[in-house]
Amino acid sequence: MDKIIVSQKRSTTLLYIICTAFACVVMIFMIFNVKVGDGGAKTARLFSTPFGVAAAKVFLAVCAVACAYCVVFFIKRLANPKPLIIVDESGFTDNSNSSSVGFVPWRDVKRIYMVTMKHNKLIQVELTYPEEYLNRMSGLVRKTAELNMKLGYQPISFSLNGTGKNPDKFLADMISIWERNK
Repeated sequence: MDKIIVSQKRSTTLLYIICTAFACVVMIFMIFNVKVGDGGAKTARLFSTPFGVAAAKVFLAVCAVACAYCVVFFIKRLANPKPLIIVDESGFTDNSNSSSVGFVPWRDVKRIYMVTMKHNKLIQVELTYPEEYLNRMSGLVRKTAELNMKLGYQPISFSLNGTGKNPDKFLADMISIWERNK
């Protein structure tokens, strides 16, 4: 029985936690330290009015909340390290990101290929009926996936960054299992 299991390296997850927690602390620090008239020549106009300072503080607060959410997400992933991707003779399960749709049987896969974007290799899975899988996604994630499809990308796309796996070998192995079991 062929089976591929891809998990996030714990060291990478820990690094994500540290970096996002640091970013969150910096944002909170900045919220309480931005004042009218602060900054050099380029930021003097932005912070020269109470409205500019208030807008900056709201933006920083939104960023801090997003960073805090990421910290919680990565802590949960570290505490409960489920595999990101599982490939076997029945199909594959994608738990790699927020747009993950879970299990996909091979009969629904039309093509598997790789694209490279700025030195980052992404595995793309083209589906026979993508609408069925788009309906599994939440609103904002679905809209993003639909926009990606308009740009020529697939709704199921994952990167192996932080896993220690070779994307070229993984792609070849995944295609091999798919071709034997479709």
